[in-house]
Amino acid sequence: MLRKLLVLCGLIAIAGSASAQSPFEKIHGDILRRMEIARAQRSSPLRPLLAPQPRPNQLLYDVVHYTIDVAINPATWIIEGSVTARITPVAGMLNLVELDADNALTITGVRRVPGDALEWIRSSGLVAIDFPAGVLPGDTVDIEILYTGSPGSAVEQGLFFSSAAGYPLIYSLSEPWSARGWWPCKDYPDDKATFDLYFSVPVPLFAASNGTYLGYTDVTRWSAPYRRYHWREDYPMTTYLASVAAANYVRIDDRFVYAPGDTMPVTHYVYPALQAKALVDFNITTPALAFFSETFGLYPFIAEKYGVALCPIGGGMEHQTLTSYGSMLVTGDHYYDWIFVHELSHMWFGDMITCKDWTHIWLNEGFASYCEALWFEHLQGPARLRTYMESEDHPYRWNGPVLRDPDVTGWEYYFDNVVYDKGSWVLHMLRRVVGDEAFFQILKDYCADPRYRFGAAETNDFKALCEARYGSSLSWFFDEWLTRTDRLIYRYSSKCYRLNDEFNLTIVVDQLQTALYEMPVDFRITTASGVIDTVFRVNGRHEEFHVALADSALDAVLDPEHWILCDKTELAPTGGEVPSLAVLDQNYPNPFNPATLIRFSLSEPSTVSLRIYDATGRLVRVLVEGPLSAGAHERAWDGADSRGAPASSGVYLYRLDAGSFSRTRKMILIR
Repeated sequence: MLRKLLVLCGLIAIAGSASAQSPFEKIHGDILRRMEIARAQRSSPLRPLLAPQPRPNQLLYDVVHYTIDVAINPATWIIEGSVTARITPVAGMLNLVELDADNALTITGVRRVPGDALEWIRSSGLVAIDFPAGVLPGDTVDIEILYTGSPGSAVEQGLFFSSAAGYPLIYSLSEPWSARGWWPCKDYPDDKATFDLYFSVPVPLFAASNGTYLGYTDVTRWSAPYRRYHWREDYPMTTYLASVAAANYVRIDDRFVYAPGDTMPVTHYVYPALQAKALVDFNITTPALAFFSETFGLYPFIAEKYGVALCPIGGGMEHQTLTSYGSMLVTGDHYYDWIFVHELSHMWFGDMITCKDWTHIWLNEGFASYCEALWFEHLQGPARLRTYMESEDHPYRWNGPVLRDPDVTGWEYYFDNVVYDKGSWVLHMLRRVVGDEAFFQILKDYCADPRYRFGAAETNDFKALCEARYGSSLSWFFDEWLTRTDRLIYRYSSKCYRLNDEFNLTIVVDQLQTALYEMPVDFRITTASGVIDTVFRVNGRHEEFHVALADSALDAVLDPEHWILCDKTELAPTGGEVPSLAVLDQNYPNPFNPATLIRFSLSEPSTVSLRIYDATGRLVRVLVEGPLSAGAHERAWDGADSRGAPASSGVYLYRLDAGSFSRTRKMILIR
């Protein structure tokens, strides 16, 4: 899911001025209200603790199939129906089954199918069902739970009501553990099952869901004409991905041709008023399916479908085979393609392979965020990959490490920006560490591995696959980037001199943060006769590297393509035979508000340009344009654009051009 929607609140706060082009400016009120409810309930002493780990009893059985049969009344926000869970023991005789069911659901009966009523006890957030005779390992038992309720009053609401163009609209949003808010289940990500899903909604609404559409029947509910829609999900699916989206939809149909003569339905459900714009925005579906299929392996749910269903959310939710997609994102100009491909890539990372528990949510969200960058690299090349990853560097928005703390019970913690942004950077850096060929083979191996395919995985599972392909331990990499919260800071300098009829370059690198990191670091050395790219492993506080050269070095740049998540400062040369033409220092302070100072020096009089760009490459402000004398210079930026209007919070680039010298650095403005 895109930043779990809760994180959007923080993005709006950071967005600052009304002129900012945040993708989430129009976040829907339903999500804001949900966040306010969650905050209020966290302060309530009656709120049950919803830890991300299952109860001990729930470790004793698996649910292998669910049949959900629910009628939904959008006029009263009431639901009623049944859930039948097919259960098999995994650890000895099973005499008790505990299922998660929010107190907003009233249980009206429990029975064995076929068979008689079963004894059950209702407690806070649970229904406990007794099996006096027990169920043996290897056997299965079907339990039907009859219930009614008002999902809008659930502690963790998972079903929502709205309207579109004068018609009612119903949609679910159950990640991470809100499925229990509208249907009883074992609500943990590693317990996957197949599904039959029946949703009865008023005519003329169409209820879209996971898997394959099997038709509808006309029924009467609450003395009104309803239609009971039937969908079947034959691929294993976790509970938070089971979905319904019901509205007065029109369909957009296409086919994904994945082999000669073999196609899969692509079906989008959109509001009639947005059909023309959706035809434009969603025309990337089959090209994106083809790209990700080539990169990771064939689309996992190829026997069913892919598509989106519009609903009034502030982002997207990767419901298996049918993403719920915010209607505000349909603009007809591909502005939100990054969200579209994020959710599509979840079909591999999050849906086919689901994080084993919520501490490993980066395996879902960090992967999908990096897939955004891969998509734009695919379309526009390596330079776009670099700028996209630079736009994902938001340390001031990150709370805690990428691996989450299982003792925290608030769901917003698990969807902090750090698992998206820094999680994607972990993959980006891993790609450089192991090399492109190995990296993309790792992703294919991961998706094909029968231990995780249509199942669940944790970080150590992925790490083991990486190490097998890399050929040695990667603990030094994963430990530092997944568990630490500090910022890697390099300070470096270079000096070229003649020794014994040859040129020598000394590169000095210091790490300034408290604890050391170990990383292979790229250096680009520019000489009079060409460019030399080399790699040094930096793991000490102060290190010196020496390079013999055929002629003098003009420049040496640390991490020139920005493969490492770090801050870096180049010191001016302390002397030597061939000084640099110019030096551009890191701005100070950084991050900053409201102003920052940019210092640079010139070794000779030069015509200088110092310009500021936003993360998309748009020119924001020109600070210098014209001749300057040799020596040290500084310019302040007050955070305003060329018209004097305050720039919004975000990442900005400042570039110095002086003769043949050109250097770009990054700075962060926080309003």
